Amino acid sequence: MRVSLIGILLLLVHALSTTLFQALRIGDIGPNFMIMIIVSFALLRGSKEGSIIGIIAGLLNDISFSTYLGPSIVIYAIIGYMCGKFNKNFYRENFIIPFICTLFSSLFYSTMFMIGFVLRGKINFIFFFKSIIIPELIYTITLSLVVYQLAYLINERIEHHERKTRNIFQ
Repeated sequence: MRVSLIGILLLLVHALSTTLFQALRIGDIGPNFMIMIIVSFALLRGSKEGSIIGIIAGLLNDISFSTYLGPSIVIYAIIGYMCGKFNKNFYRENFIIPFICTLFSSLFYSTMFMIGFVLRGKINFIFFFKSIIIPELIYTITLSLVVYQLAYLINERIEHHERKTRNIFQ
């Protein structure tokens, strides 16, 4: 149930990001909902599941938006793995760690893609940083608190269902 539910959630977020969530864009800057989902579930489920969720989200992103298969997969997998390392060291009800992880993950994601553009000589670093990275970062971390709360509730339901179905003698 967990795998299918998280898979459906990723497909739904991807579909909504490309269609309905385009209305949330402010000045052609939109939040990165995939990073929010990856960070949330990586913190709640651990680094193994975080990296798997990152790989699936990256695959969806690369298939839809990239000419190459792989850049988003690697970046999202690293984000899921690194954020999942904090799984055992924080209280799930705490919103500071998800906020900080989303901040650094969004910054890492944007920086990796910016480096690719800079290496090809196609972008001005300061302009890109001021006009795209910082606004997207602020937008993403602001909405991440709401997304983390929803992911927390979904994860609690999944864990409750798993405990209920696995405990035969209850």
